[in-house]
Amino acid sequence: MLYEGFAPHGVALMFEVVTDNRNRTVAEIRHLLARAGGNMAEAGAVSWQFRRAAYFTMPLAGRDPDAIFEMAVEAGADDVIIGGEDVEIIAPVEAFKAINDRLLREGIRPDEASLRMIPSSTVELPLDQTVQVMKTIEQIEDLDDVQHVYSSLQVTEEAVGILEAA
Repeated sequence: MLYEGFAPHGVALMFEVVTDNRNRTVAEIRHLLARAGGNMAEAGAVSWQFRRAAYFTMPLAGRDPDAIFEMAVEAGADDVIIGGEDVEIIAPVEAFKAINDRLLREGIRPDEASLRMIPSSTVELPLDQTVQVMKTIEQIEDLDDVQHVYSSLQVTEEAVGILEAA
């Protein structure tokens, strides 16, 4: 199931949940959101801000970034993000198999190959508010029935460092 909500400061959230008790799960999520200053949302209030997409990450590991970019685009990718040590590929759901097969043929084993909810736009907050929202997301992810939490929050390396140090 997919549930929708807002974290503090208006950050849109989508919760992917597998549960045998909807009432318990919704109550747990609602409680954590309310305690943090957020709230649950009606169906459709948040989902329009996200799209389901194929998502892959893999280490760059000395490979030619231009060759990976070209290969991913030929296989149907919408976006290829080349970082210092890794590569992220985002594509339409329909291109998942083609990209996965192409990566395997090229001898590339993705660290992650999944379907995700990708926000159409992100929210940038001051550092202290970003960390507050990240803590709320972390608490919700720790619930037994919650599989994934997707957010529109733009997370910086600095915010991740502060959260990890806490």
